[in-house]
Amino acid sequence: MQGNKKFWRIFLIFVIFFGVVFFLIFDYSWRCKCFIEEQTYTALRKQAETVRNDFWQRLEGEFTLLDSFSDYMGKEDDFSLEKIRDFKDENSFLQVFEKFAIADVETGLVEFEDGTYVDISQKKAYINAIRGERDIDYFQHDGADMGKLILATPIYQENRITGVLIAVLNDAVAEKQTPMVSFEESGFVCVTDQQGNALRFAHPYESFDLQGNIFAYFDAKNVNTGEMISDMGNDLINSFSYDNGEEKWYTAYIPLGINDWYIFCFAPNVLTTGVTGEFESMETFFIIQMFLLFGVACIFIYFLMWRAATQIKKENECLKTAEEVAGVVSFEGNYQKDTFVVSDNYFKQFGRSPVWHKISDFGKPHPFILKEDQEAFLKMGQSLIAGKETGNVQYRFFGSDGKIQWNQFVYRVWYDRHGRPKKCYGMIMPIDQQMKEISKLQTQVEKDPLTGVLNRMAFEFYVNHCFKEELGEQTHALLLLDLDNFKQINDGYGHVLGDYALITTAELLKACVRNSDFVGRLGGDEFVVFLRNVNKEQAANKAGEICEALEKAEMKSNEAIVTCSIGIACFPKDGCNFSELYGRADQGLYKVKGSGKNSFYMVD
Repeated sequence: MQGNKKFWRIFLIFVIFFGVVFFLIFDYSWRCKCFIEEQTYTALRKQAETVRNDFWQRLEGEFTLLDSFSDYMGKEDDFSLEKIRDFKDENSFLQVFEKFAIADVETGLVEFEDGTYVDISQKKAYINAIRGERDIDYFQHDGADMGKLILATPIYQENRITGVLIAVLNDAVAEKQTPMVSFEESGFVCVTDQQGNALRFAHPYESFDLQGNIFAYFDAKNVNTGEMISDMGNDLINSFSYDNGEEKWYTAYIPLGINDWYIFCFAPNVLTTGVTGEFESMETFFIIQMFLLFGVACIFIYFLMWRAATQIKKENECLKTAEEVAGVVSFEGNYQKDTFVVSDNYFKQFGRSPVWHKISDFGKPHPFILKEDQEAFLKMGQSLIAGKETGNVQYRFFGSDGKIQWNQFVYRVWYDRHGRPKKCYGMIMPIDQQMKEISKLQTQVEKDPLTGVLNRMAFEFYVNHCFKEELGEQTHALLLLDLDNFKQINDGYGHVLGDYALITTAELLKACVRNSDFVGRLGGDEFVVFLRNVNKEQAANKAGEICEALEKAEMKSNEAIVTCSIGIACFPKDGCNFSELYGRADQGLYKVKGSGKNSFYMVD
C-alpha cells in the first residue's frame, strides 16, 4: 500500500510538472508570435512614416518649382498656353510635371495644353489657391483607371491674384512620391482619402483587386472596417492583420498630413518566416531543456522520497525507544475498518494485553479502570467513537501488580475530504507522579476558582507580606467592595448571570488597577483591592472609577445593571495588617450601604 502511494505521488508530480512545462512552452510560443507581430507592425508603421516624409520633401521641391514658374508668369503681360509649352520644353526641370494649365479665377474653368477643358471650381486645391494658398489635390477623369495628382498655386500680378497655375504631376514622379516597391517587392503601399478612395498605389492595381476603395477591399476580406473609419476620422495610427486567401497579411495606416489622406502599408506573412523559423528553433531547444529538467527532477524526487522513507524508519525506531524510556504507549485507530492498535510498549507498561481491539470497544466498561472513573472514561470513549476532533481523560487503572496507577488518555481525529472521521492517533501516558504533586498543590491553591483572582487566604498573605517588607513612610489603601442587590440578580436572572457578574467584576477590577496591586475575592459577592503606594485622594479617585466602570459594564441581560458599594481604609492610619484594615473598610462599606449604595466611603 505504501508503495502504491509513492507511485501515485510520483505520477501526480509527473503530471503537474508536465502540465507546467507545456504551459510554459505554449506561453513562450505565444509570446514569440506576439513579439514577431509587434515587430512587423512597427516596421510597417516606420515604412509608412518614411513614405510620408519622402512625400513631404518631394512635394516641397515641386511646389518651389511651381512657385518660381508662377512668379515668372506674373511678370509677363500676356502668357498663353503656347508660351507655357515652349517654356516647359526649354526648361528640363519642369519635366516633373506632365502638363500645365491656367484656371480662371472667376469661373474655375481650366484649359490644358492638350486643349481639354475641365471645371475645377469645386476642387479644394483651386479654392485654396484663389485665397492665396498653394495646395495639392486628386483629380480623375471620367472612365480613367487612375486619377492624377494636381498642384495649384496662385498667380499674382500687381499684388492681386489674376489666375491659378495648375500642374499635373508626371506619373513617374507620382510613383516616386509613394514608392512603388517596398518590403523586398513583397508588400505594397496605398494612399487613400478619408472615405477610403484609393489615390495612389505602390503596386500593380489589378494584383490586389482594391476596386478603387480600401474599405471595399477589406470588406471583401471580412475585416471589420468600423474601427478603421473611426481612427481615420480622428487622425489616429493603427495596425492589424487579416487573411488574404491562404496567406496572412499585415497592415498599418497613418495620416499623410495632407488633406485628409492616409497611407496604408501592406506586408505578407512570408516576410516574417525567417524570424519565425529562428523562434521555432529556440522553442525546440527550450522543449529539450524542459524534458531534461523533468528527467533530473524525477530522479531528484525519487531520491528525496527514498531519503524520506529512510528518515521515517529511523524516526519510528527513535520513537519506539522514546516510548519505552518515557513509559508511554502510542496508538492508532482506523474508523473505516473499526480497528484499534497499540504499540508494543503496552504490555511492558501495564503487564497485560490491551482489551481494546476496535474503536467500538470504547463504548464498553473497562474491567481494570476504577469504578469512580468509569463514567468519565466512557464519556471520552463515546466522543472517540463519534469522531470528535480531540479528547482527553485522566483515570485510575489497576496494574498487573494490583496497584492503582494514574494514566492520561489523549487522542486526535483526522478526517477525510468529506469531513468523515478517518483515523485517530494518540498516547496513553502514566501521570501517577504528576497527580500526587497536584494533590499537594491543591491544598495551597491561591486562585478563586470562579473569578480567577486571589482567594481570601492568598490575598491576606500577600497584603501582610507587603507590610513586612515596607521601608519608609509609604501609604497604601484597602478597598472593600460589595455588589449591590446581588441576591436579587441571582434570584431574578439566575445563577448563570450572577456568576457572569462576578467574573465581569473581577475582570474589571484587574483592568482598573496596576500590576503591582492585588485583587481578591473574599467570598460571595465581596471583593477586595489593595492599592500600593497611594494617598487618600488617589484611593478615592480609583474607587470612583471602579463604581463608574462597573455601572457601565455590559451584562448578558440588557436589563441587569450591576453596581457596587466600596469602603476604604488606609495604611498605616487605619490599621497595620489585613485584619485591621478589613475591619475599618467594612465599617465604611456599611455606611455606603445605608446611604443609598453605588458609591464609596473613606473611613475617618
